[in-house]
Amino acid sequence: MDKRNFENEELIDLSKNVVKNQKERKANKKIEIENQKNKINSEKSTNKKNNNSNNIKLKKNRKYDEKNRNQKNRKSKNIHKNSKKQNKKVEISAILIGLTIFIFFIYSIFGRGYIEDIKRDDFINMIEPIAVDVYEKYGIYPSVTISRAAVESNWGKSELSKEGFNLFGIKADKSWNGRKINMMTKENYNNTENAAFRKYRSYKESIFDYGKFLNENKRYEKAGLFKAKSGKEQAQILENAGYATKENSDGEPVYADILIDFMNRYKLEKIDLKYQKK
Repeated sequence: MDKRNFENEELIDLSKNVVKNQKERKANKKIEIENQKNKINSEKSTNKKNNNSNNIKLKKNRKYDEKNRNQKNRKSKNIHKNSKKQNKKVEISAILIGLTIFIFFIYSIFGRGYIEDIKRDDFINMIEPIAVDVYEKYGIYPSVTISRAAVESNWGKSELSKEGFNLFGIKADKSWNGRKINMMTKENYNNTENAAFRKYRSYKESIFDYGKFLNENKRYEKAGLFKAKSGKEQAQILENAGYATKENSDGEPVYADILIDFMNRYKLEKIDLKYQKK
């Protein structure tokens, strides 16, 4: 082998080694790149897991914080609500105390009569619609019915009105077939006697029977009771016809005066004018 051939073979071997080394370097580089990719993916996966774990923890912490806030808000609302209730109770107590003081003040100035007047208004309001019905059916003015019911029954406080619902003191004579009740009654100025009175089931029944009683009794028709132009005129006619025997200490009849004074005091003629027949 000559020198030239040896050199060519050596070059070929070097060339092969170079190519081999290049291939090895490329393979190593590829492996290195693949390892780096795997490492990066592994880190990403780890980071993702860590992030997910952190997110879960963060969500849990947020829920816990929100729950605590809600509990604090509820406690705060309950405290505020209880405070408002307490303040309301204090206000109501103050109002009740003030009202009690006011009533006591009014009572001390005007006396018991002022308090009773409030109940009297209730009595008038209770009787009024029935009195209007009686006026439309029998022609007795509401002012007369209301004033007579209040005067005769002492505002519904008399024993006769409580026990027998008899507001007008109508006695149970021979013409009466209903129930009866015996009561002591005052006649004229200062005389008393035990008498039988008509007994009813209600005030309404008593008031309608009173209207029927006057309507069917001819002496009241003859006296002009149903031709009267006002309640005051009817009150005077009732006295003149002898319905009531109430007298003063001088023996003078005072029944009409009592009714008329009552009508003026409680302005009952306004009711008459409201429903007066044309």
